[in-house]
Amino acid sequence: MNCEQKFEGLRSEPSTRRRVLFVDHAAVLGGAELSLLDLATAYRQTSQVLLFADGPFRERLEAAGVPVVVNLAPEAALSVRTSDRFGALKVFPALGWMAHRVATLACDFELVHANSQKAFVAAALARLIGGPPVVWHLRDILTARHFSGLNRRLAVTLANRCAARVLVNSRATGQAFVAAGGRPDLVTLVYNGLPVEVFDRLDPAQSLAIRHELGVGEAPLVGVFSRLSYWKGQHVLLEAARQLPNVHVLLVGEALFGEVEYTAQLKTLAALPELAGRVHWVGFRSDVPALMAACDIVAHTSTEPEPFGRVIVEGQLARRPVVATAAGASTELIEDGVTGCLVPPGDAQALASAIEKLLADSGAAQALAERGAAHARATFSLEALLATFDQALQSVPN
Repeated sequence: MNCEQKFEGLRSEPSTRRRVLFVDHAAVLGGAELSLLDLATAYRQTSQVLLFADGPFRERLEAAGVPVVVNLAPEAALSVRTSDRFGALKVFPALGWMAHRVATLACDFELVHANSQKAFVAAALARLIGGPPVVWHLRDILTARHFSGLNRRLAVTLANRCAARVLVNSRATGQAFVAAGGRPDLVTLVYNGLPVEVFDRLDPAQSLAIRHELGVGEAPLVGVFSRLSYWKGQHVLLEAARQLPNVHVLLVGEALFGEVEYTAQLKTLAALPELAGRVHWVGFRSDVPALMAACDIVAHTSTEPEPFGRVIVEGQLARRPVVATAAGASTELIEDGVTGCLVPPGDAQALASAIEKLLADSGAAQALAERGAAHARATFSLEALLATFDQALQSVPN
């Protein structure tokens, strides 16, 4: 009996969450994993997470009471980049092994939720050999900058044939999927959501302690919160700070995917005389809300279109004015001049000007921050995410 036969005729009541096998190839805590953590926590009574690597993500899931299974995938499958022209062909045997692991575990569940492209390819192949319906949670903009033509064609072809739904985290992500040949009828918009109450519990004393820890005193502090990567654009903020002699920069994050050359480039830039002593590196931290509250401005500096922009919403929830790159989903999260500020991607001069303007008018900056917070709370709460996600899964036939 295959999985489809096992669950034939079985339907969940609207008030009951479905039995889902969540699958992710990664074990690091990127934005996609943090979003999955919220979903899997809500579904922990009925569902399970399958990871193909071990690390901090597994620890966070277990701490939240989420059942987790780790099946270590061959290193070749985990290390290949999606931008590698022949990446999919190189790791196809490993993806086949992953597909069989998904198919075996998935027989105890109604649906498979794939949280990354590699996870989706494995889940789609599992579907072809009798696994349950697959929902692909697409959290990336499928462009040539990040995905080779072969990888895009493979993912879209499998989605068109095997996916019951393609959940997208922004309209920008959905439009890119369709532009790459994806079926529009598969697409369902499910914006990411964040636990608002975490930001409600912020203690001003903690923010003051962070500023004391950093040694910034009363100087303006601008923070950027992301893994260190060229397309995340930390260098743009450092270039902007060279034009703002009193402004300190807080870099929260580390390189996740071997981008050591970019990290070295940032270190060289930060060591320039005009920046010396004004760039603060803290790596990955679990107290991001408090760190954001310690900043005067939260910056989002991606040089490429952003599929969602979690840090934008986090900055808004922390009641800080947010300056973001006007590309991809950021234009859905921010109304320029109303709930935040938008600047062209890669434009250090425009970024410096926006920061300078906000610092020069604290009243206007605070009003901008309050409107941003109200918008984020109304649109991107965890409750809103779960309601939309539940509805999307309930619509998937067995």
